[in-house]
Amino acid sequence: MMYPRMGISDVGVIEFLDSDPRPTFVVEITKTSGPIYANPALRGRPVLRKRVVELSQSPHDPFWAWIAATCSPGAGSDHTFVFEKTCWTRSIVRNEWVVVSSNDVFPLDVTARTSSSHRRVNSNSLLHEAASQGPSTDRDHGWILPEFMPDQESFVHIINTIDWAGSPLGPPPRWPALLQQTFNQVLADSRPIVIYWGEKLTTLYNEAFSKLCGSKHPSLLGKSVEDAWPDFCEKIKLAMSTTASKLRADDEDEWRFFVEKADGSAEEKYLKWSIIPITEKNKLLGFIQPIQDTTSMRLWERRTKMLIDLGDMLVTARDVKSYWTKLIQELEACQPTYDIPLAILYSVEEDAQSPTGKSCRLEGCLGVPDGHPIAPPKLRLYRSDQGLSSSFREALESQGPLLLQTRNGTLPEALLDGLQWRGFRDPCREAVICPIRPTKDEHVLGLLLLGLNPRRPYDNDYRQYISLLNQKLTTTLASTVLLEEEARRGRNIAEQAAYDQAMLKEKLTVQTREAAESVQKFQQIAEFIPVGMCFGNHRGNITFANDAWHRITGAPQVNPLTPEGFLSCVIEEDKPNVQRAYEELQKTLTVTIEFRVRRPADGTYPLQHPIGSSPSFEKAGLDLDPDDGGVRHVLGSLKAERGPDGSINQVLACLTDVTLHRKAAEEAIRKAQQAQNLKRMAELATVGMYDMALDGRLLGANNVFYEMCGLERVDLTQVSVKPFEFCVVDEDLPSLKRTLATLVEEGKPQTAELRLKTQWTETDTSGDQIIAPRWVLATFMPVSNSEGAIETFTGCLSDVSLQKWQFEKERQRKDEAIESKRQQENFIDMTSHEMRNPLSAIVQCADAVIGCLTKAQELIDTHSTAPGNSGVSSTPICGTGGICQEGSQLLKDSIDNAETIIACAQHQKRIVDDILTMSKLDSNLLSITPITVNPIHIAQEAFKMFEVEARRVDIDLTMVVDRSYTELNIEFLDLDPSRLKQVLINLLTNALKFTKNGPTRNVSITMSASKTRPEDRISSVQFIPRATDTVWQGDRPSSPIPEENRIYLMFEVKDTGQGLTEEEMKSLFQRFVQANAKTHVKYGGSGLGLFISRRLTEMQNGAIGVASSPRKGSTFAFYIEAQVPSEEALQEARAAAEAVGHIMRTPNSGAGRASGRGPFTMAKPTKKLLRPQIEGVLLVEDNLINQQITRRDLLTSGCVVEVANHGVEALEKLQQTNRAGGQFPLSLILMDIEMPIQDGLTCTRRIRELEKAGRFKGPRIPIIAVSANARMEQILEAKAAGCDDVLVKPFRIPELIEKMMTVTKQLENAGIK
Repeated sequence: MMYPRMGISDVGVIEFLDSDPRPTFVVEITKTSGPIYANPALRGRPVLRKRVVELSQSPHDPFWAWIAATCSPGAGSDHTFVFEKTCWTRSIVRNEWVVVSSNDVFPLDVTARTSSSHRRVNSNSLLHEAASQGPSTDRDHGWILPEFMPDQESFVHIINTIDWAGSPLGPPPRWPALLQQTFNQVLADSRPIVIYWGEKLTTLYNEAFSKLCGSKHPSLLGKSVEDAWPDFCEKIKLAMSTTASKLRADDEDEWRFFVEKADGSAEEKYLKWSIIPITEKNKLLGFIQPIQDTTSMRLWERRTKMLIDLGDMLVTARDVKSYWTKLIQELEACQPTYDIPLAILYSVEEDAQSPTGKSCRLEGCLGVPDGHPIAPPKLRLYRSDQGLSSSFREALESQGPLLLQTRNGTLPEALLDGLQWRGFRDPCREAVICPIRPTKDEHVLGLLLLGLNPRRPYDNDYRQYISLLNQKLTTTLASTVLLEEEARRGRNIAEQAAYDQAMLKEKLTVQTREAAESVQKFQQIAEFIPVGMCFGNHRGNITFANDAWHRITGAPQVNPLTPEGFLSCVIEEDKPNVQRAYEELQKTLTVTIEFRVRRPADGTYPLQHPIGSSPSFEKAGLDLDPDDGGVRHVLGSLKAERGPDGSINQVLACLTDVTLHRKAAEEAIRKAQQAQNLKRMAELATVGMYDMALDGRLLGANNVFYEMCGLERVDLTQVSVKPFEFCVVDEDLPSLKRTLATLVEEGKPQTAELRLKTQWTETDTSGDQIIAPRWVLATFMPVSNSEGAIETFTGCLSDVSLQKWQFEKERQRKDEAIESKRQQENFIDMTSHEMRNPLSAIVQCADAVIGCLTKAQELIDTHSTAPGNSGVSSTPICGTGGICQEGSQLLKDSIDNAETIIACAQHQKRIVDDILTMSKLDSNLLSITPITVNPIHIAQEAFKMFEVEARRVDIDLTMVVDRSYTELNIEFLDLDPSRLKQVLINLLTNALKFTKNGPTRNVSITMSASKTRPEDRISSVQFIPRATDTVWQGDRPSSPIPEENRIYLMFEVKDTGQGLTEEEMKSLFQRFVQANAKTHVKYGGSGLGLFISRRLTEMQNGAIGVASSPRKGSTFAFYIEAQVPSEEALQEARAAAEAVGHIMRTPNSGAGRASGRGPFTMAKPTKKLLRPQIEGVLLVEDNLINQQITRRDLLTSGCVVEVANHGVEALEKLQQTNRAGGQFPLSLILMDIEMPIQDGLTCTRRIRELEKAGRFKGPRIPIIAVSANARMEQILEAKAAGCDDVLVKPFRIPELIEKMMTVTKQLENAGIK
C-alpha cells in the first residue's frame, strides 16, 4: 500500500521518539547526507551526536553504509549493527525514513542466527573457538579483537562489514581452523602481510598491509589475486609456483610500487617481499606474503648519491658566478630526476637604485620554458610582486628552507601552468625555497626554488634531505667564496708587492736626490734662518758662520775668525762667562750660555722684530723699542764632537737673539705688577667686581661683590660657586639669561638692572631706617681668548638701590597727583552734567512761558482792536482801555523776563562748556572730530543765538559772507562744527559784552575762505604765534589734509566797544587772564574764553589774532583748516540738508515760522505739528521734571507720548507698541544716556539686536540720544551704539522738533531697514 508523501513534522512517532530514553535519530532515505532529527536522549550526549554527524560526512564508513542500505519490507535483515561497542537497530518507515536507535544490550537472537542470513553481528568467541573447538558450527559470528589489540578495532570493524558470503571463502564461521588461526596471527602482526587462500587465491591482509593498498582498501579483501593485483598477478603466481615446488619460502627482489591515494594521486613505494606456503598434511592450502617497506632506505640512497655528486661538482667552482653555473648543471645531470621535477636558481645582489633593497638575477632553471612568468630574468624584490617575489622576500629573512604549497596559496597555481615537469611528469603541489648564504651571519647570495616530488609526501625524511641539501649548498658556497677571496687576496698581494718594489725603487732614487739637495738646502737655509750658526775647529777658530750669526754678534766676516776676534764683540763684563763656557765644553760636550754683545754704532745690523712669531708681541701690546744703548742679549748653545783620540775636533754653536724676549719678559713682569695693583684697587672699590665663566661659575670677585650677594668668601679653586643662580630674585632670572645670551651672541658689553635677594638699608635725615630691595646695575664685558672665542666675562655691580627708591617715591607721588587730577576732572564732568539737566528744564519752561504769554498778547491785541459799540470791545477781557494797556504791558514785561531767563541759561551753558573744555584741555582729552557740514549754517546758528540779546541792548548785529567764499564754490566742508561754534560764541559774547554800554553799538561777523594760509600782512589783525610751552594731543592730526583739498576758513568779529591798549592786548589769550583788573568787576567773565578759543583754533591747524585801539573798538579774527569732503560724504550732506529744508518749509511748522522776537520767542505749538511723519514717541528719561516738560510739549505738538524711566522699562514698553504687535503707534524714541538700572546706550544696543533678529516689524526705529554728555567722543559713542543722532542738553522744543523731523526724513530717504 502506497502512502502519500508527508512531512516529518506530521508523523505521530515524533512524540514517541522524544520520550524514548535510548539515543535515536532519523535519516531521510533519499537524502542520507545527515540526520534530520535527533531525540533528547541523543542531544543529551553531545560526544556521541558529534560522532554520528562526522560519520554522515563519510559515505564509505561501514556504519553509515549500513544505515543507507535499503531492504525490502518484511525481510527483517540487516536491522542491527555494532557501533561504539553498542548495538544499534534500524527501522524503515514508509520507505522514506530510517529510524536508528541505540541499545545497551544485544538482542537475544543475535547469537542464534544462521550463516545463511549473512547478518553482520558482533561475537567474541570465533578466535578461541577456532583454537579450541576446531571448525565452528553453522553460527554467524564476526571478528572481535583480543584485549591486547584495541588499536585495530576500526580495521576489524571493516573486516566484519565485508560480505564474505559472496567470496570464495564463505562466511567466517565456515572458514577452516587453520585459516582462522593464520588470519588471527596476521592481524596481530605489525608487518604488512597478505594471505592468498584456496584455489582462487583469495586475498586477506592485516591493517599494516592496508596502508599499502591506498584507495583500493577494503575492496581488495575477499578478491582473487587476479582481481586484486591485475598488474602484478603473474609475477606473484610465478613466485608462488616456485615456492610451491620447494615447499619453503623464497625471497624476491624488491620492486617499486605506486600506491593510489584517496585523491587519485600515486605515492612512490619500494617494497621487498617473499612468498611462504601454507600447508597442512603436505597439502598446499595457500600462501603468506610478508612485505618489507624499503622506501625510506632506497630514497635515502638515491638522495645521498645526489648530494655527494652535487658536492663533488660544486667544490670545483672557483668563483660565485661559476658556482651558479655548476649548480644548475649538476641539478640537471642528476639521475633519476624524480626528486628535482622543477628548479629555479637566482643570485641575490644589492639594488643599485635602492640602498636597502635587493634584486635577483636568474642564473638558470630546469623545467621552465623561456619567458615563463614564474622565472623572470630579473626581480627587484622590494618594488615588485612579479613571480614569487613575496616568497623570495620572506626567504631572505629565513634561516632555513621555506615551504610553498598550492593548498594555502603560497605557491600560486596560475604560475604552474605551462611548466615542463621533470621526473614523473606530474605537476608539483609543493616547493621549497632554499636561501643560500656562506655563513649564518652573512647575507643571502642565492635563492634556489626546488619543486618537491609529487609522488612522495613532504615528511621528516624529505625535510632532512632538503636541510642537508641546503647545508651542502651553504658549505660549498662558503668554500667558493673563501677560495675566491683567497684568489683575490693573492692577486692583491702580488700587485701590492710589485707596487711596493716600484715604490721602494722610486723612494731610493728620491732619497738619493734629496740627500744631494739637503746639503745644498742646508747651506741656503742657514743663510736665511734667524738663528746664528757656526762651526769651529779644535783650535777655536770659526770656519763657517751664516749671515744671522754675523748679524747677531756683529763680528766681521773673515774666514777663519779667531777666538780673540769673536771675544772682541762680547761686552767686557760677560767675557769671563764665555771663557768658562769653553772650558765647561771640554768636559760635558754641551753648554748653554747667555751673554751680551754690543751692536755696531753705524746700524749695520739693526734689531729684527719677529713677525708672526710666538709669543705675539703685537697682540701683547708691548713697547719694545726703548733706548738700550745698542746692547743685544744672546742665548748660545754649543755642542762639541770628539775625534777618535778623544780630543775635540769640531764645535757647533747656535746663537739666538733674545733681546726682544728679555724685554718682553721684563714688560710682562711690569704688567703683572700693575695687575696686582689693580687687584688691590678692586678690593678697595665701592662697586662689586667679578670674573665669571660662561656657565655662571665665579672665578674671582672683590669683597663688595660678596657683601652685595650675601655670600661668604671661599676658595674658588676648591668650591664651585654660581652666585647669580641663588642671589638674583626669580623674577629677574629670565632677563639675566637673555642678557648673557646676547653677550655671547654679539660679543659686546651688556648691562642689566637686577634685584638681589639681600636687602638695602639706609637711614634718612630724620633718623628713620629705610629698608628696600637691593637694586644693582650689572655690567657684563666679554673676555675672549687668542682665537677670539668668548671664554669668560667680567663686570661690576653698582648699587642703585637709593636711586630706585627715590624713583619709586617719585612715581608714587606722580600716581597720586594723576589720581587726584582724574578725580578732579571727574568731579568737573559730573558737575557739568548735573548743571545741564536743570538748564534744559529752565530753557523749555521759559519757552513754554513765552509761548503762552505771546498767545495771550495776541488775544488782547486782537480784541482791543476789534470793532464794536462806541469802539469798546464786546468781550469782558478788557474793562477799560487803561486796563488793557496795563495788561498788555505786563505781558510784554513777562515775555522780556522769560527771555532774560533763557539768556541767563544760555550764558550758564557757555560757562559749563568752557569748564568742560578746560578740563579736557588739561587732560589732553580734547580731540577734533570733523564731519561734513555747511559752514554758513554753523555761523548762522551762532549768529541767531545772540540776536535777541543784541536787540535787547540795542546793538546792530550783522553777518556778511565775503566774495572769496562764494568764488571757491564751497557748499560743504569737513570740520568740527562744535569747536568752530564754540570759538564764534566766545568772540560774540565778548563783543556784545564790551559794546552794550558804548555810544555806537555795532557788531559784525565777516566770513571768508582761502586756499592758502592767511598771513598778517593781508589780514586786518596780527595772529598770535602757536603755543610752544605745552604739547596738545589735538595738535597732531592723524593724517595731513592733501593740499588740493585744503580750505582755510576765516572769521572776523568786529565791534565798536571801548577797545584795548597795547599792554592789554599782550595779556589776552592766556588762562584766567583778562584785559585788566577792572574787567571782571565791570563786565564779569572767567578769563577762559579767549584762552580756549586760541587752543581750539590751534588744534584745527589755525590761529587767532586781534587788532584794537582804545575807544575805537576791536577786531578779533581766526582761521581754521578744513577739507573738501569726498563725493560720498557730499551726497549724504546734501540729503540731510534737503530733509531739513523740507521740514522748514512745512506749513504750520513752529520751527519754520518767523517770529519778530527771535529764537527766544516761541509761539504756542499747534496741533498736528509732527504728523504725519511722527505719530507716537517713546520718551526714555529718568528725570521727572524733564519727563513732564518734554511730554507736555510733545503732546502739544500733536503726537502721543509713552514714558519709560530706564532702559529695562523701555524694552518692556516696546513690546506694547505696534512694532511688536501692540497698540501704541511708535514712530521715534528719545533716549536719555545716563539712567539707573540700565543706561541708554545698553538699551539702544539691545533694541538694534532685536531688530536684527526680526523681533520688531516695520523699518528701522529712529532713536535720538538726549543727554547732558556734550563731549564729541560721547556723541560718537552714542552713534556707535545705534543712535541715529544726538541732541545735547539744554535744548529748546523747536530744536528737538527739528531734530526729530530731520532724523525721520533722513531714514525715509535712505530707506534703512
